[in-house]
Amino acid sequence: MRTLTGLVAVAGLAAMANADVVISEILGSTSGTDWEYVEIANTGAVAIDTTGWKLELWDSDAGGSFGGADGGSPHVFLGGVLNPDEVFVIGNGLAQAGFPNPPFSFNQTWNDNSVENSSYTAILTDGASNVIDSVFVTDGGAGDTANRAGTAITPNLTVGPDAGFLPAGFARTDMSGGAVFILFDTAFLADGSVEGGTPGINQIVPAPGSLALLGLGALAARRRR
Repeated sequence: MRTLTGLVAVAGLAAMANADVVISEILGSTSGTDWEYVEIANTGAVAIDTTGWKLELWDSDAGGSFGGADGGSPHVFLGGVLNPDEVFVIGNGLAQAGFPNPPFSFNQTWNDNSVENSSYTAILTDGASNVIDSVFVTDGGAGDTANRAGTAITPNLTVGPDAGFLPAGFARTDMSGGAVFILFDTAFLADGSVEGGTPGINQIVPAPGSLALLGLGALAARRRR
């Protein structure tokens, strides 16, 4: 029983650590041909193996297309271990050409038009299809609803509308619902500001739980001395 209890405890800690990985930025709608990318960030204190994790994108406009998979979704991450404070970025060729490297960086390529240009729900799942994070990006249309394959969900974060329009994108700034809109016009992207997009750079304040884990780790280290 002790072994089983220990395994359950380890599984619980792993699930808690997974919750520290979030969808940190998405850019999907820009003037002209779209620059597009999605970034996930490990805001916790534990390295996470993200092999086989996926980004699901679901049409969230009320009507006949509601609940349909967008842009070739799901997109599989090929990143492997994501260390504390690290990010992993998938972007199309236009975004990779537009954001100078350094300071920005991309780890994987996806196709053009992968992100919906009207209300959508982005869901991050682990290799077993468990939901790790979810974001509803909305233009404010009547009846638009966060969903997974047509089943309504309560997202972890709702972004938009931006003056009645779909935000070009968003960047999370903390683990308490803070986010800013990424700019629409490509003339203002890649200017070094969070609003200009920062693929490959983590600007999220760590979760309180992660800080607590760091504190416990330091305490354990002191006890071992």
